[in-house]
Amino acid sequence: MHVTFPNDRDMQLSGILDGEGKKGTVICSHFTGFKEIRHYYKLAKSLAGNGMVALRFDYSDCIGQSEGSCEDMKLTHQVRDTLAAMDFLESKGVERIGLMGHSLGGTTAIATAANDARVKALVSVAALARLEWDTLFRKKAEQWKKQGYITFPSWKRGEIKISYGFYKDLSKYDSTSLIRGVNAPVRVIHAGEDNLVSIENAKGIYENANEPKDLKIVEGADHMFSDSEHEDEMVNLCLKWFEKHL
Repeated sequence: MHVTFPNDRDMQLSGILDGEGKKGTVICSHFTGFKEIRHYYKLAKSLAGNGMVALRFDYSDCIGQSEGSCEDMKLTHQVRDTLAAMDFLESKGVERIGLMGHSLGGTTAIATAANDARVKALVSVAALARLEWDTLFRKKAEQWKKQGYITFPSWKRGEIKISYGFYKDLSKYDSTSLIRGVNAPVRVIHAGEDNLVSIENAKGIYENANEPKDLKIVEGADHMFSDSEHEDEMVNLCLKWFEKHL
């Protein structure tokens, strides 16, 4: 079911709500991601098929149908959008909320859970932990700062322009520190052949997380879990964690 709900900047966010029940998960999409990406769809349907609610949505100032301009994208805004998504789930009668985030969505999910006790279970997938461990953004940083923006490829739009303000905002987030403030059970999932976000990120998040926690490596998978078997394994790992802890 297509839904819309407001964020704290009075912008309308576009989402898809699957399932019914008192337990629900917010799915946090990755950098330049959107709610229709295949593994988000699969996870949402798996959660709904097992008696849970799933909300996948487009962030403001990002790709997709939510309001805003990509040039204004910031991780801080995405954290606040995630809080708005949690508020929306509560308005639908969901009493126990989990967060799943992939890539920068994982970073967003960690930052959100660190500051909101409503999160009862967390799954971080291929998340960036610290900017100094990044391989995508840092090599562009000098050019980014010099011209004030940089373009990135987009599955939906060909390419998008992101301001240097995004990079400066991202530099404030250290998931190895933030994860210590998460009191919900944490599962860290990483792709065994991820060439965008190194395994060092997953280990740093896992080592600093509170118990209960675990770390799962999907051997042979790339950052986007492009192979359907790897994708299904990742989705099942997410599902099992939420079944156990929500």
